[in-house]
Formats: sequence, C-alpha cells, structure tokens
Amino acid sequence: MKYNQNQYVSNRLSLLLIYISIMYLITFLQQEFVLIPELQNLDIINDEIKADALLKFQRTRWLSFIALPIFLLIKLSLVTLCLYVGGLFFSEMSDHKYKEWWGIVVKAQIVMIIYGVILCILNIIYSNNIMSEVSLYSSLLFICDETTENWIKVPLAAVNIFEMAYWIVISKFVAKLVKTTLRKSFKFVMSTYGIMYFCYIVLLMFLDLYLG
Repeated sequence: MKYNQNQYVSNRLSLLLIYISIMYLITFLQQEFVLIPELQNLDIINDEIKADALLKFQRTRWLSFIALPIFLLIKLSLVTLCLYVGGLFFSEMSDHKYKEWWGIVVKAQIVMIIYGVILCILNIIYSNNIMSEVSLYSSLLFICDETTENWIKVPLAAVNIFEMAYWIVISKFVAKLVKTTLRKSFKFVMSTYGIMYFCYIVLLMFLDLYLG
C-alpha cells in the first residue's frame, strides 16, 4: 500500500516536472525567436534606446522562468480546491481525498500544455499575428467587429475550443474516479471549476474596463 502511494506521488511529480520543462522550453523559444527579434526590429531611430531596451530585457528575462512554476502550481491548486470543496457536497464524491482531485487536475493540464506548444510553433513559424488568428477562430471572437469594446471580447475569448477540451478531459477523469456518467461529471465541473472560471473572467473584464 505504501509502495503504491509513493509511486502515485512519484508519477504526479514526474508529470509536473515534465510540464514545467515544456513551459520553460516554450518560454525560451518565444524569447529567442519572437520577443528578442521584435526588440531588435523596433521602429526607433535612436539605436541607443533600442540597445537599452534589449539590455533591460536580457537582464530581467530570468524572472519569467521563476514565475512559471509558481503560477502553474497556483492554478492547479485553485482548480483542485474547487473540485475538492465541491465534492464535499455530493455523497458519492465526499470520501475522495484532496490528492485524488489533484491527480485529476495535473493529468488534465496536458490540454493546456498542448495548446501552448501549438501556439509556440505557429508563432515561430509564421508571425506574432498568428496568435490573434488562433484566438479568433478557436473562440467566439469571430462574432466581434471593429466597434466591439475590449472588455466584451474577454468572455468571448474565454469560451474557446481548448478551454472546452480542458473541461471535458477533467470531466472524464472525474467520471472515472467517482464511477458516474460523463454528463453528470461535466455538470459537477461546471458547478465547481466553472464558478471559479466565471469569477476569473469577471475580474479580467473589470480590469480591462476600469484600468485599460
């Protein structure tokens, strides 16, 4: 039993380290092949200002590598907490421990990692404009026009293919854990993680509306 628990923890830790490694690689490639070339090609006449901007970026780029695992752990912890607390209100889910929900969330994160890899590859091969193109055609942003305000675009962009895939994958793992149907588990995810995601969207809308 102890061996199985140790193996479970080891597997989740290994998966987490793989995610962080991939995120580091994505960040490095984006910096080297997208951000730095953009800084070098800034439409600035004064070469000294351009060189100074590039130097400041080189000095602070390491901060992103520290922030990445922190933000990832915070996100995974919040999603897990939503599922765990929500499960306490359902008899068939209340006996499952926090680490079991954590395992589900860690495995489902692969969807977002794949999303990041796809964006990185497209961004390097084509241009930075591809990011907006992918966001446009993978979400509800295609219904917007030039007159649409930015704060309205926030919830439309939030409803995208990859986020929906993330919800479905979590629901499948939940259904497997509690031995229920995908439909019931999806409703559970909507009533737990969905509430947190809704609050997150509202916060982004507020920030864009009043600070943008």
